[in-house]
Amino acid sequence: MVLLYDGDCGFCTGWADFGRRRFAPEVRIVPWQSVDPQAYGVPEERLLREVVLVEEAGHAPAGPGAAAPPPGGAMAIAGTLRSGNRAGRVLGRALAARPVRRPAAALYRLVSRNRYRLRFPLLPAREGARCGVTRP
Repeated sequence: MVLLYDGDCGFCTGWADFGRRRFAPEVRIVPWQSVDPQAYGVPEERLLREVVLVEEAGHAPAGPGAAAPPPGGAMAIAGTLRSGNRAGRVLGRALAARPVRRPAAALYRLVSRNRYRLRFPLLPAREGARCGVTRP
């Protein structure tokens, strides 16, 4: 599995790097700008709005949910966390739990729409820590 995120956004990149280091997910976490989004079957417009968890390029999803679009936003993050270490699995399950799904999705949308105003909190205030996406 691959989590595609916006590599032009310092806020997104900071969180992607933090998640990769802290939770050691088995999912590859890559900026969508470094791959061909069409190889993953995800339109660029969607990748500008949210992270998306996809199968490896060229591998069609299998099983009963094969026709469903790949998870995005908070559920993509939950799926990524669930593939990681113990702390990640616990957080991923909590994030995907029925009572938390809606609030998590709403919070994700709020942050995503306002990410150009945010900086990654664990980095010093510098240019790279801020989102490079212009205000819509």
